[in-house]
Amino acid sequence: MLNRFNALAALILLALPQAYAIDYRELSRADGTPIYYTLDTPAGDTSGLLVLSQGSGCARAASNPNLAIVRAAFPDYAALIVEKIGITPDVEISDPFGDCPAQFYDNYTVSQRVSDYRTVLDALAADPAVNIANTLLFGGSEGGLAMAMLAERVPVNATILLSTATGETFGDMVLSTVFPEAQEQVRSGFEMARNNPQSSERLGGSTYRFWADGLDLRPLDHMQKATAPILLIQGGLDGSAPVAASRATLAAFAEQGLCNLTYWEFPALDHGLTDPTGTSHLPAIARLAAAWTQAPIPAC
Repeated sequence: MLNRFNALAALILLALPQAYAIDYRELSRADGTPIYYTLDTPAGDTSGLLVLSQGSGCARAASNPNLAIVRAAFPDYAALIVEKIGITPDVEISDPFGDCPAQFYDNYTVSQRVSDYRTVLDALAADPAVNIANTLLFGGSEGGLAMAMLAERVPVNATILLSTATGETFGDMVLSTVFPEAQEQVRSGFEMARNNPQSSERLGGSTYRFWADGLDLRPLDHMQKATAPILLIQGGLDGSAPVAASRATLAAFAEQGLCNLTYWEFPALDHGLTDPTGTSHLPAIARLAAAWTQAPIPAC
């Protein structure tokens, strides 16, 4: 069944260059280092800009099959993907969690990633060929955390968060996936990261720098400050982003009388929205999410 999903994703990726004009672009950070990003645009007028953000690891986002599936659900939008620092268009990575470029290990954090997205969006705002009047954000897992933070900082029309433990800090979310007998060791590693926030020493495949930046980040804190509609999508069998964290988000919005959150929970789906038979429901759910953006219903 996994092969069927990969084949579907490959077909979508192959179809994109024929359906869209994909533009590979480069922009400089304040320190002169390059930000690489792709912007693909359908022919004719566009309905707006779809900003896509993948999860953990250093694989090229422009080749991410899940992002391709989501992108296909918004055919009349231009789509933006910003690569993580150190990820070049020609990079070859054999293991996205253990074989990443040195620049990635030496610099990557979630906050730095959000800064890159803001830099690119600021540049696109000055480009008359790009329609940012209707901007949508989409992020899954760690990418959901990044998009929740971005939604607070830039004007958007809607944000879609997939498989993101929004009601817990990033550190607590990670701990919830660790066997009880190993949690003390992980907590000790987290403390080492806090005490060495600029270190490239690694814990669980990521640097102390990454952990020190992200441990206390909680998507909910940023979601509550965003004013545009938010769609939170959660699988009930998600073993990486616990369903309890999403339910806590729903409760927090209700307690504060915030009406801009829509919550979808699919009891039999996992972190990647796959059911126990191995069938992915991401394509159908992405289409539902695209329909939701057309007329989000207030929660109260």
